[in-house]
Amino acid sequence: MSPDSVEFKIIGAAVDCIEEFGLEGATNRRIAEKAGVNLAAINYYFRSKDKLIEKVMETTLHNAFDWEDIEKLPGNTAKERCIAVFDDIIKGGCNYPGITRAHFHDLIIRGDYNSLIVTKYSEFMHKLVDDLYKRGVNMSKDQLNLACCQIASACFMAVLAPQLNQASNGLDMKDEQTRRLFISVLVDKLL
Repeated sequence: MSPDSVEFKIIGAAVDCIEEFGLEGATNRRIAEKAGVNLAAINYYFRSKDKLIEKVMETTLHNAFDWEDIEKLPGNTAKERCIAVFDDIIKGGCNYPGITRAHFHDLIIRGDYNSLIVTKYSEFMHKLVDDLYKRGVNMSKDQLNLACCQIASACFMAVLAPQLNQASNGLDMKDEQTRRLFISVLVDKLL
């Protein structure tokens, strides 16, 4: 899909609307206005708002958990790689908090464990554990899996509820040094 295509512009506008108005507030009218297209274009390219949102979720999850991009992150040792991966995830989540919340919406609100985030998260975690294990860790694969789950849980909580620790502890995950320290301490303790 070309960045100049109408379809690409609509997807980008939908992301912007979800960021600005939330999942429920991202109406077809707002999306079309932000994309600079006729309202009918949404139905033409996507058939419905639900199909558009589905495409947005697929696209943004692919971007968040794209293993080809993750493989390009720095880090020779398991710890270095783990820090780089979760730094990238938290940074992305901080840059797009509305989309991040939208990804977890069905899981948290409806308890839907068949949602796309669950599938992508599971695939990501399996690849991460395999990647870190190959880089050498002083633990079994089961222990590494548990450690990665603990790190991921802390990191996703930091993204989903950023004000939780910012107000009480002054942890601003948008700040690169704070974010790196947060992740480094987690990884040092668990790996």
